[in-house]
Amino acid sequence: MAGEIEGVAELTKKFQELGAAATSAALRSAARAAMKPAADRAKALIPVGTVAHRTFKGRLVAPGFARRSIRVVTKLSRDKQKVTALLGVRREAFYAVQFVELGTSKTPAEPWLRTAFESQKDPALRAIGDNMRKRIERIANQRAARASAK
Repeated sequence: MAGEIEGVAELTKKFQELGAAATSAALRSAARAAMKPAADRAKALIPVGTVAHRTFKGRLVAPGFARRSIRVVTKLSRDKQKVTALLGVRREAFYAVQFVELGTSKTPAEPWLRTAFESQKDPALRAIGDNMRKRIERIANQRAARASAK
């Protein structure tokens, strides 16, 4: 998801003051918080089966397995400057879920993941900025409290 966030220059300057460890933690936290509404929307939109079935691993799972498998994963780049947030399902559920999302030659597509993601794009960008500001303030307050305690 690409988009514009207001005040990026200010945030960058403040992050440089905080240090690398605090920066990467704040970035991951912001990315996860931004994707949570999309994950919740995806859980609401995904079709739920009516009977138990076996996964490709042979495990018997109850209806709603795909809904319970929706996850948000964050990954930090090697240089610790970029965070990627991924919204998807666990590997065990992916095989069947792709056929629901994309359809097959005999089954029409029921897109739920892309719909959930697209509907939450703008709120996600706002959530990133809000979360980063709160995180910076919290870290700055903690450091100020430590400095005054010494």
